[in-house]
Amino acid sequence: MYIQIRVVFAYTDFFMLRIIRLLIETNLFIAIAAACFMWANVIFLDLHVASLYILSVQIFFSTWFVYQISRWIYFKKGEYSNKDELVAQWFEKYPNFNKFTIYGAGFSTVIFTLFLRLETIIVLGVIGAISVLYPVQILKPFGITTRLRDFPFVKIFLIAFVWSATSVILPYTESKEYVSTDKVQVLLMFVIQFIYILFITLPFDINDAESDKSSDMKTIPSVFGITISKWIAFFLGLIYLIAIVFMYMLMNWNHLPNKYLSEISIISIITMIVALQIFTFLKSDKVSKFWIKMVYDGSMILYFLLIYLLNIR
Repeated sequence: MYIQIRVVFAYTDFFMLRIIRLLIETNLFIAIAAACFMWANVIFLDLHVASLYILSVQIFFSTWFVYQISRWIYFKKGEYSNKDELVAQWFEKYPNFNKFTIYGAGFSTVIFTLFLRLETIIVLGVIGAISVLYPVQILKPFGITTRLRDFPFVKIFLIAFVWSATSVILPYTESKEYVSTDKVQVLLMFVIQFIYILFITLPFDINDAESDKSSDMKTIPSVFGITISKWIAFFLGLIYLIAIVFMYMLMNWNHLPNKYLSEISIISIITMIVALQIFTFLKSDKVSKFWIKMVYDGSMILYFLLIYLLNIR
């Protein structure tokens, strides 16, 4: 009986990992994470939930579109770094299916964008321009092949800006509390989540340090080394912990005499950050990219679950 139970658990774990791998390599995982991270900030800022469902769907499809088309461009140019990934094999075997997902995600993005407020669309335009042009040689007609991502140390800050703006600024401009919500509070949350995205993006660069060196990509780990980069990630995590606790106290102060956010939710986020710190120091330069994506992209999904489930009343 014990052996049968172990076999069932082992099969279940294998099956779950296969599903997660499929979601990761088709970019559905990161699209889900984007929507979840937006909802986490919506709950944290106590924005009007009912007015943001269309935005969350738009964020899902736009994220999926950007990541799918970026990988497709790299693949067509022969620049895809990991031919063993399932998505690369799908590009080879099912090119029409992948074109369908790109066109479908792009079409859905446009349709859902049409239902958003003008202020939100303007912010989306800035975010979208950075996201789409990020891997493209926009100055190629002038004989310059440098892409946005090729500028030294720029990549990680562009990613942090796009993600923090998507998860904080967009729901703020789309919310019914757009006029009444404290703008300083929103700006603080933007800066705090900017730090968080830096914190969970740096391990990706740590994991890619050797390949970035060989391709002359100037990232923090490829220039300053893995050890220094891990300490930078540690201090980013520490700053984030202090900042998010302050934000937690500020939100509860604004909702007095009622307590808005529970202690267990902020303690759980602190625990998650500490666990990510440990993983960064011990594993970020040793594991495959699959585990980096599952842990750090997955942290945005877990972030939402902690905020949502632990604050249900």
